[in-house]
Amino acid sequence: MVSEGGKRKIAIFGLGFFGRKLLEKLSKNWEIISVDISENTVREIEERFKENKNISFVVGDASSILTWKKLDLQNVKYIVSTIRDTDVSLEICRIAREVFNLDSSIMVMLFEENREEEFEKFQTSIIKPAEIITNAIVSKIEKNYTIATNIGLGKGEIIEVHILARSHLIDRKLKYLRPSKWRIAAIYRDGELIIPTGEERIKVGDKVVLIGDPVVLENLVSILLKGIPQFPLQFGADFATVYHPKYRKTFEEAAYFKRNTKAHKLQIYPYKGYDVRKDFDYIKETVDSFEIKNKVNDYTELLKVEENIGVTVIPFVKNPIFSWFKLKKIFENGERPFLISRGRFPYKELIISLNCPDPAFTLEIGIEISRLMKIPFEVVYGIMPAELRGIEEEEELKERNNIVSDFEHIYKTGIKYTVLEGNPVKETLKYIKDKPDHLLIVSYDKKEDISILNPNVPFYITKESSSSVLCIPLEETYE
Repeated sequence: MVSEGGKRKIAIFGLGFFGRKLLEKLSKNWEIISVDISENTVREIEERFKENKNISFVVGDASSILTWKKLDLQNVKYIVSTIRDTDVSLEICRIAREVFNLDSSIMVMLFEENREEEFEKFQTSIIKPAEIITNAIVSKIEKNYTIATNIGLGKGEIIEVHILARSHLIDRKLKYLRPSKWRIAAIYRDGELIIPTGEERIKVGDKVVLIGDPVVLENLVSILLKGIPQFPLQFGADFATVYHPKYRKTFEEAAYFKRNTKAHKLQIYPYKGYDVRKDFDYIKETVDSFEIKNKVNDYTELLKVEENIGVTVIPFVKNPIFSWFKLKKIFENGERPFLISRGRFPYKELIISLNCPDPAFTLEIGIEISRLMKIPFEVVYGIMPAELRGIEEEEELKERNNIVSDFEHIYKTGIKYTVLEGNPVKETLKYIKDKPDHLLIVSYDKKEDISILNPNVPFYITKESSSSVLCIPLEETYE
């Protein structure tokens, strides 16, 4: 769309600092209508740009229809407001859309917090100068990551991270990272663009472009740059559990676990309409930060809640037939880590099971929790005896041995690692039988069938364990 003179046309309201800069940058290739309420300002800028035939000036109130009637709005492709008064900018949008029925793109510089929603009905692009400037300064100071401000939503959902030598994720295959609410969009290495696949590894010096939930990305930066444990923030900000007097042990375990991680608060869901106000003093004494949510009639309902939850804590009492079906439902519906609570805490140690589809990721999460809780951990792997193993089983054992060795090298420490020969479920349960106050960590493939005929090892270990079990559902994220 062009004007009669062949130039594309823009209307700019407000000739302060930003308005003047736009005139300088755009007037060579665009025909510009510039509007300001101050006659002195207009005359001053008009004198400055008197040689530029692409700019026309109008003195008037941008929120007045009388001013708009003076403007040649034919073929205006963009309308830009740099005016600091938010109400005036809103009126500009209203007049453009509702009075003159313009379909031009509207861009508004917003200088006030918390008023962005008011512009949504006018289909307006919002630009926040203070936020852009702040992010630019932070990026310059930090030097190792940059927040994109001129593409996407500009809300921190796109960032670029420069990977340093101290990051413990170096040399990790992307398929082991198991991102939740974020993805690696691109890797830049030695001046070349790499489109990420599951087999690609992060290297020292890489610039990695991440996209995802801004809050999750902010926490992820600490992991990528410094190796600082952030669990459960890579999954969600909060813990969640049900509340009822009969599940007090579960509630106390949730409060204990939350307190020893980076979680922000404990979301409490009253069970079957129980009035939590009766126990409010007890709740306040037990958990440091919490929020009372809507009631639930079944604790499995927590698995479907969309409330930025990183870990769901579920009460579980062993009952042969009932527990099998209930736990199967939990495993099938789990989208984020969940703790099957047996009320055995404080934890003396973590036991990390490598009977899982992604042993590296599971070990990473276990080590992170160990560092946060300041308790030791050990690693176990159940496998059939050597004489009964095939080539595939030998390869799986070799892979796990190599992963443990790699992590010993990364963390510069020895790892207690026990290979349990025999039936993986029975041998693991036998090994942890006398360790009820240990937290067991397992992960599982959500796509793997769970049935009486299918020996789903993580499922049966979780079902029969007398210890609490942290279960991490896995799905392939990079093919």
